[in-house]
Amino acid sequence: MNELPMNDQLCDRLATQLAEAKRLSGCIVYDGGLRKALATEFISVENPATEEIIGQVPRCGNDDVDAAIASASLAFKPWSALPARDRGALLVRAANHLEGFLEEIARLSSLETGNALATQCRNEARTMVDILRYFGGLAREINGETSPPEVDQLRYTRREALGVVGAIIPWNAPLMQLSSKIAPALAAGNTVILKSAEQAPLAILRVFELLQDILPPGVANAVSGLGEEAGRLICEHPAVRKITFTGSSAVGAKILHYAADKIVPVTAELGGKNPNIVMPDANIERAAKGILQGLRLQRQGQSCSAGTRIYIHDEIYDAVVEKVLAGIPAFKIGNPLDETTQVGSIVSRKQLERVERYVEMARSTPGARILCGGKRPDGFDKGYFYTTTLIEGVPASSPVCRDEIFGPVATISRFTDFEAVLAEANDTPYGLAATIFTQNLAAAFDFVARIEAGFVQVNQFSVAEANIEYGGTKMSGMGRELSLASMIQHFTWSKAVIVNTSAA
Repeated sequence: MNELPMNDQLCDRLATQLAEAKRLSGCIVYDGGLRKALATEFISVENPATEEIIGQVPRCGNDDVDAAIASASLAFKPWSALPARDRGALLVRAANHLEGFLEEIARLSSLETGNALATQCRNEARTMVDILRYFGGLAREINGETSPPEVDQLRYTRREALGVVGAIIPWNAPLMQLSSKIAPALAAGNTVILKSAEQAPLAILRVFELLQDILPPGVANAVSGLGEEAGRLICEHPAVRKITFTGSSAVGAKILHYAADKIVPVTAELGGKNPNIVMPDANIERAAKGILQGLRLQRQGQSCSAGTRIYIHDEIYDAVVEKVLAGIPAFKIGNPLDETTQVGSIVSRKQLERVERYVEMARSTPGARILCGGKRPDGFDKGYFYTTTLIEGVPASSPVCRDEIFGPVATISRFTDFEAVLAEANDTPYGLAATIFTQNLAAAFDFVARIEAGFVQVNQFSVAEANIEYGGTKMSGMGRELSLASMIQHFTWSKAVIVNTSAA
């Protein structure tokens, strides 16, 4: 069996992160510190690049979830009563504190997710800090409104924090997801209990442990466990007054049902099957670069906003495809902790088998052709590695074109009729992201107006970031993230006030 190459530097990194994983094993965070869980069952955490167990986290049930929520409930009133500027200042201090540990956090995340340290985890850790700092600065911008004055009346609204917020995050970009959930919730005066994904809980634990150095006890709490157990307990708990979730559309639908019995609001950022359209007048270099960016290779295609349905006009199809195929081998697959690695491993055997199943479905489809990839890379006998795969000739009705595969797999098609390709782009239950490449401004704005997606780009395919509102439509979710407006809308409620001034 071939092993991943390990030089002295990589061996030292691995030993350090394995020791940290062992220290964090068996713990959750609540009541101001890292604590041993009450659960007696545990979930093994795997290094997907080597298939080795690196630690274990509690399979939290009622006792642990109740303890963490009790901690958040007790902290809510004093935290929400703090002046907004003081809450914001504490979040900025927390961001600055985390910044001193970014390398450690990024390496731990790389170890458990399989994402490459150099191209994904370091950048994601910086984004985590940026989002915390951004919402810390916005805390004092949570304002009510005044109405036109009436005789003897002052009319206004004020925004109130909701209470305890339950946050549930996925494994593909856990650090960024952590901050996009908790930063606006905390800035608005809420307290938080977060459930990490069972595949990637350790870096989350470390971040929450560090947050306790700055934030008051009980303000930020973290548990681990299975979605249908700990996640459901959080959603159904009577003290949790808001749910914010990122994950699959199927799980999002379940969470909406759980929350419905309590009539509490839900923000749900769900799946996507995103179109990437290249018009005949597009700059070929820019379009090819955008397609490669849209494939989200730094996350092995494990991104809800990945551009996995690629449509290229027949006039430039061959030229664009040639450049894309030439660019893919430049992305080096390897040990995620290696500085030269650009593409790491898929997060789990289950996810790898899902990818392989869809590729085999395409392979058996008459007329379909795999242009590149379609297999595990040579020399990787261990680990859940898979080559970037582009497939042409798959009919639009195929599950390969309609389902969110969540791996390094995309379909690619020719088109000549823009109206037809726009209709096909919209013919999906999803509506998260979409991109067009064109030098025709009128065509670009026409596309923006008519595409059914919440995150639309022209002549680029970048990722979401602080101060750019993010979210989808249809089965891609409800609500928005990463903006001032979304913080106010989703993490506060409005109280209307009328004061009879004549009585004074």
